[in-house]
Formats: sequence, C-alpha cells, structure tokens
Amino acid sequence: METTFNNQKGAVLVIFTLLLVVLLGFAGLAIDVGSWYGVKAELSKSVDAAAMAGAKNISNPYVDPLVLAREFGRENFPAGYLGTKGTATFNAYADPDHRIRVTGSVIASAYLAPLFGVNQVVSTNTGTAKKNNVEIMLVLDRSGSMDGNKIRDLKTAAKSFIAFFKDTQDDDKVGLISFATGVKVDFSLGNNFVTPITTAINSMAATGATNAEDALAQAGGPQGLPDQSGLPGDQRVQQFLIFFSDGMPTAFRGMFRREGKDYDAVVMGIGNNCDSVYSSMGYPTTISYSNDSSNYYSTSTLVPTPTGDGNSTTGTPRTACSSGSGRNITYTANTRWYVFSDSKYGIANPTQCLTTTSQLAFLPAYICTTARQMAEAHAQELKNKYVKIYTIGLGNDIDEDFLSQQIATDSTYYSHAPTSSDLEGIFNKIAKDIKLRLVQ
Repeated sequence: METTFNNQKGAVLVIFTLLLVVLLGFAGLAIDVGSWYGVKAELSKSVDAAAMAGAKNISNPYVDPLVLAREFGRENFPAGYLGTKGTATFNAYADPDHRIRVTGSVIASAYLAPLFGVNQVVSTNTGTAKKNNVEIMLVLDRSGSMDGNKIRDLKTAAKSFIAFFKDTQDDDKVGLISFATGVKVDFSLGNNFVTPITTAINSMAATGATNAEDALAQAGGPQGLPDQSGLPGDQRVQQFLIFFSDGMPTAFRGMFRREGKDYDAVVMGIGNNCDSVYSSMGYPTTISYSNDSSNYYSTSTLVPTPTGDGNSTTGTPRTACSSGSGRNITYTANTRWYVFSDSKYGIANPTQCLTTTSQLAFLPAYICTTARQMAEAHAQELKNKYVKIYTIGLGNDIDEDFLSQQIATDSTYYSHAPTSSDLEGIFNKIAKDIKLRLVQ
C-alpha cells in the first residue's frame, strides 16, 4: 500500500508556482532597474548639455547663463519623458572659477517594483562645464578706403565683440592691432582689456595704404599671440585671430638700403587698390620709414627708385650703379630692396641697377604680389602654431579667395559683409562661435 508521505504527485507544480513568482519578481525588478538607468542616463545628458549652454554664454551681455541653463535642461527633458512622473527640476549655479554647475532631479516610475515595496525612485544627476581661457588678437584695417560710414560701423562692431568677453577679462587675453601704411599694436595681448581696447578703437582714423602682411607678422610677434607649437595639446590655450579688411594688400614692410644706410621701412604703390591685373598701379612714390619701435612710420620719404645696390655715391664702397660711360660716369643714388634677395619674393639679380622707365615697369606688380605673398606666408606661420584665423571682408573691392582660402583657417572661417552695417552681426556671430568652441 502507498502511503501519503511517499506520494509526491503535484509537488513539482507547487515548487514551480513558487519559483515562478520569484522569477517574475526579479524580471519585473530588472525591467524597472533598466528603466531607471535609462532615465538617469538621459538626465545626465540633459544636465551636461544645460551646463555647456550656460558656460558658453557666461559672458554674454544679453542673456543670464543660469536662466539659460535651467531652460535648456527642461527643453531636453520634458515632463513625462521616459514615463517619469511630473516635471524634472533643474537648478544652475555659477562657481567662482567660471564653471557652470547644473543639478537635475526627476521621479522615475516603478511598474513591478511595488511588489517588493518600492513605489518610486528619485533620479538625480549633476553636470558641470567651464569656459576655457582664450587668447584673441583683433587685426583691423584702418586704411584710407575705410573713411566715413565704414570706419564708424567697424568701431561699433569691434566694441560689441570686445563686450562679449567683459566678464572673463581677468582670465581671457585679448589684443588689438590696427593697420594702414603703418601698423600699430594698440593693445598688447593681455588681461583687463575692455576699457583700453575700447578707447583705442574709438581713436582709430582711416588713412593710408593696406599693410596686411606686417599686421599679421606682428600678430605673432612679441606683443601678439605666443608660440604654443612646442606644448602638448592639452596644455595649449585656445588662440584666435580675427582679421578684417575692405581691400587687398597694397604695401609691405622690409629692409632697404639707400646711400649706404639701412632702413626698416614700408613700401607702397600709388592708389589704394591692387586689382587682378596689377598693371593699373602707378609707380611707387615713397617709402615711409622709422627706426624706432613705435610701429608708426614717419612722413620722411626714401625714394625707392632707381633700384640697385644702395651704396653711397661718394663713400666706400661706392655704388656700382651709374649713368654715362668712360670718364664721364655720374654715380646715381639708388635703393637696394633686400626682399629681392629672398627666394620667395625676389628677382634673379637682387642688386641689379634698374634706372629706366621700362626697366622699372615691373615694380607696381611686384609691390602688390609681394604684399600678398608675404601676408599669406605670415598667416600660414600662425596656422602652423595652431592659431585659428577668422577673416571678414567688407564690400566689393576684396579678394575673397585671398581672405577665405589663403588667410582664414578654411572657408568656413570667412565671412563677407556686403555693407558696413552688416559688420556688427558678423563680429557678434564670431564671438558666439568662439565661446561655443571654448566650452568643454
């Protein structure tokens, strides 16, 4: 006879039922936990994005970065998102080191977890972003063609650009270079720049030629952007240069020799434009020069023609450039252009005596092409040092290929202003773009 103790029929069903309840509970809990992790991940993205939005506008004079950060958080995590209860809460804080910190909190729903006594889970997260320090050089054209409304609107636009960095001028560094025939470092790269640069911008006057190459050279010089090419990437400060012009290069700076004396000088052509043919340029009339460090060039003139070895007509060594023959030789004062000896810009015989009108006919084209080539070379030197170059061209007398392809980092860094009234919007857009690139 079979006893009840030995009767195990139905036991498997009971055990299975008990285990099924446990398995369903764990499965439900796994689903809820997965949902909670999904909510936390999306909340993390939202607070990070909110912090970045606030940080890139930390010195924007037109918005409150904390208000913007909170609104950005709510836009990225709307009410009921991923089945959450109610509306997520976002709080934003400005830390002393210009870091924006955003905290977010939301109630994640529980579906099967209540079987274990868990009715809801509060998910929280924090995101931080800080605007990196920046070094910026403004390089502005104040040549004669900028007179009138152009220079007025440029001043307004440049001052608006500077205002974007007012709240971070203790940490950021900005400098100003303006150029015409001569180049002036109006404010060396440094902190606390808003007031002195604004004053310098107000005092700019439009006159002279367009010496772009020397302006770019000085932007990378002792008073400009320091060379960071030897530093590891994570130790470099982000550097930017904003180059503005309404025309093409018409002058360049170099060493010249006249009557046995060397001059650091600028040579220019007649007129303010170098057109695509160049032949419309007149002969160069003056070389302005200065041996001091003021970056201004004096009104004294050094006749650039005829060209030759630059030696004295009476001293030793005496010039080899002369007119006449035999015993009736008249020594001619002449100018040696040292740039002729540079393989990048020179001519076959750098000390050749060129005295006749036909021999000197090449000079107008030479001035324009050399001015352009030297500007391109200096821009490339800056790019090789990891400087990002924005360019702005005003009006119809510009060479857009020169500005967008040769000077700018690439064509996306170039902007064209059809009229001077467009300048303020373009300068402000570049300021905002720089701030976006500065946020980490």
